[in-house]
Amino acid sequence: MPIDIIVVDDEPALADTLAMIFQRAGYNSSVAYSGEQALAIVSVRPPALAVVDVVMPGMNGLVLAEAIRGLLPSCRVLLFSGNADTESLLEAARREGHVYEVLAKPVPPVQLLAKVASMLGENACACGR
Repeated sequence: MPIDIIVVDDEPALADTLAMIFQRAGYNSSVAYSGEQALAIVSVRPPALAVVDVVMPGMNGLVLAEAIRGLLPSCRVLLFSGNADTESLLEAARREGHVYEVLAKPVPPVQLLAKVASMLGENACACGR
């Protein structure tokens, strides 16, 4: 049974492209373009992994990550960002005891898929293969 992943980014072209990469790798993927939209989706269709942009208007990725972890403690969260302001947000999260790994945009698909597979376990990509 394929593993569910949600991609959250306020840049629709990037979010849609990442979702397509995950689909081609054998995952079920859904897309949200805001933190609020992501919370609505994960409450109906809980993912195993959320791939979340850190800097978004409205709810930022760190706030979203904590909200997802509160709703779905078993859901893993992978953050990514292309923004220089990310470090100050991550430092604030660290002070509150929240530690996240952040991949830099653009993330090469091979690197992204390898990271996702390692986060989900060795057989994560054996989805239907």
